[in-house]
Amino acid sequence: MTKRIAGISGPLALTLGLVPVLTPTVGWAASPPAPPATGLLDGLCYDYVPKVEKNPAGVDANALPVEVDADRLDAKQGGTAVYQGDVKVRQGVRKFDSDYAQLDQKTRDVVAIGNIYYNDGQITVTSDKTLKSNLDTKESELEEGRYQVHGSPVRGSAKRVVMANNNQNITLEGAQYTTCPPGQEVWTLKAGSIDIDQSQVFGEAWNASLWLYDYPVFYFPYINFPIKDERKTGLLYPGYTQSTSNGMDITQPFYWNIAPNYDATITQRFMDKRGLMEQVEFRYMPQPNHSGTLYFENLANDKQASQAGNPQYSTLDDGHRYLLNARHGSSLMDGALRFGIDYTQVRALDYNYFNDFSPPVGAQVDGQLQQSFTAGYYQPAWNLTAEARTYQILNPNAVLPHTMLPSLGYNFYHQQKWFDLALNSELTKFGYSGNNASAQQAGERYTATRLHIAPTLTVPLIDAPGYYLTSQYKLMFSAYDQEVPNRLVTQDQRLFTKDGQLTLKEGTLSRTLPSLRFKGGMNFDRSLGWFNGKGTQTLEPEVQYLYIPYENQDEIGIYDSTTVRQDYYSLFSDRRYAGLDRISDANRVTLGLTSRVYDDHGDERLRLALGQAFELTKPKVRLYPNDPESTNARSLLSFEGDARITDRWLAHAGAQYDTEDNEFSSANSAVEYRLDKLVSQVNYRFLKDGNRNIYNTAMAEDISQAGLVLMAPINPQWQLYGGYYRDVNQDINIDRKLGLKYDSCCWSINFSLEWHNQPVWENSVLQARSEKSIGVQFEMKGLGSVGTGGRSVTLDTEKLPYIRPFNLKDQQ
Repeated sequence: MTKRIAGISGPLALTLGLVPVLTPTVGWAASPPAPPATGLLDGLCYDYVPKVEKNPAGVDANALPVEVDADRLDAKQGGTAVYQGDVKVRQGVRKFDSDYAQLDQKTRDVVAIGNIYYNDGQITVTSDKTLKSNLDTKESELEEGRYQVHGSPVRGSAKRVVMANNNQNITLEGAQYTTCPPGQEVWTLKAGSIDIDQSQVFGEAWNASLWLYDYPVFYFPYINFPIKDERKTGLLYPGYTQSTSNGMDITQPFYWNIAPNYDATITQRFMDKRGLMEQVEFRYMPQPNHSGTLYFENLANDKQASQAGNPQYSTLDDGHRYLLNARHGSSLMDGALRFGIDYTQVRALDYNYFNDFSPPVGAQVDGQLQQSFTAGYYQPAWNLTAEARTYQILNPNAVLPHTMLPSLGYNFYHQQKWFDLALNSELTKFGYSGNNASAQQAGERYTATRLHIAPTLTVPLIDAPGYYLTSQYKLMFSAYDQEVPNRLVTQDQRLFTKDGQLTLKEGTLSRTLPSLRFKGGMNFDRSLGWFNGKGTQTLEPEVQYLYIPYENQDEIGIYDSTTVRQDYYSLFSDRRYAGLDRISDANRVTLGLTSRVYDDHGDERLRLALGQAFELTKPKVRLYPNDPESTNARSLLSFEGDARITDRWLAHAGAQYDTEDNEFSSANSAVEYRLDKLVSQVNYRFLKDGNRNIYNTAMAEDISQAGLVLMAPINPQWQLYGGYYRDVNQDINIDRKLGLKYDSCCWSINFSLEWHNQPVWENSVLQARSEKSIGVQFEMKGLGSVGTGGRSVTLDTEKLPYIRPFNLKDQQ
């Protein structure tokens, strides 16, 4: 029979108190993790985990009607109601089953016995014993309960569960916790007693131990842990690496949860070949639109740097080494007003800091550490920006670049049906600060304030399906207030001296150059018999004419300009140099031809592009006065090609060929094969005179490097991965990496071995140091990792990242 009795909602409500028991990370953790990653076995590991179910939004589960079904009901008015035989209680998504249940209508005591099953859509609890509860006090006791969290592999058991204070306080005795599938319990956390106060965010456990299979491996007399998605002050997992230069490297972080929007991580890093380093990271977010990080490293006495006569640290007078990094971002007025700070600095003259310690913050680009402050006000049609930027150079032979203190920019855009109007302008003060012990720095640098204004008018002349022609008119005005000291640094004197005379001029200099550009193209397509007869091939010729008159600019210093490396797409630019200090004259025609193949789904399968520029008048502007004049009437012939031959095979090739000297200037290529978890790539790159020393051009050597990367599953659990790069021209290995990983449903172990050549400065000479590292990473999924020696499975190596250089687009 079936009978609706509202009072039976009590047993459903009382077991809700079990939910917090199942979600914590028991151990030292800053925050509870998401459900553990399943590695190679995503589709195999957790098919037994039930899905999360919820009542409709806005529905109070306790207010829903209760349906009770049992084989037999004995009830007396004001006495005891007894339900026997296949008792089933339903209230929304909640389900409660047992063999026997009784309710004392006076005392409101409930007893359920045998085959107890509870499911509220978030958790399932079962027991073969007894559940006792009081519907008024909400005090409950469950014997030998087993639980499974929905949507998560977290599961376990407890010999006895006691709930009090309206289920706010929960005590578990003989509790077990694991994320391993049933029958595969590689690891289990066992605790003699666990206390949870749901009004708090942390629980406490006594007499806890970590078991691998049937063996205890670690004991915790007492631990506390988060039971909600909040962070906890305490120790984090230690890390361990072994490397040639640092030896045994052990890190022990301590996490400090200062407030919900402030925290800090304080790490002690011990390197037996160097000493003890302190690392401090402070994160803050006083408001969602203001956030930042402060990071500091300090090594009071580096054993290697303090050794007398060590050529790598000849510029340091003691062993003190440190790094400071600050990052901040703010936005106001709904994002219209933005501010940012990106600042990284190491101790002065510590050129090998990044080579030695690989800090987790800061970016070293061409040996430069950037220190900048940015601000901007952004509107749909215009913006106003400001930036102050300085640098620290980790190169003892380099001249420090000019600082921007500050740079102000104003940009305006206006679009009409038949024309586009733009105005780009900036005002920048280029200064100079800092000294260097190198002979290259024996003197001062030239400085200037630069104003640049460039209004641009773009007029489409033809805009029709299949072909177009656009014209662009630009006027570029630049003015410099330049200061040239009597005693320049050595390098500046050499670069700006021509015929024995210094070309740099003191005072106000100006330059006004118009620019005229026409660019047009056509698009032809035809059907192909490929791809079930539904393939399409395009032929897209394009042409550009660019004219900029010549003006001698040798009197102007180089503040932010450099040569742009040429490829197919740069041929259609209106600039030969990056930056504004050199605007090259041009009277050139550029021709390009692109062909694409699309499959029957509209996805791009093949792209081939070939282009070259022809100089009607050879350009005269050079970056530095002593640079040789251009003698080529044609640019490099540039080719780019990408192909998705099949869904498994991909290929790329690019090359720049000097048709005047009949030799390649640069080339790159890659062939990649993918099948499920198998990834393999063979690649090659060539760059003529790529290894160039600007102080001794005779030392320039070609870069000719071949590489191989591989990630290959041996079986569903074992995976082999690695990379190999070699410079063919210099006959040396650049980087070699080999790794092996075992990945099961609830634990994994990763071994890695890597050799690479680490650049280091020794007495102002760049040398290559052979570096070897061994890593072992062990992970119990759901508890975290032990050891950080090796990276996780990745095709990156220490020196070279994995690049998938295929630039094809899906059209749907």
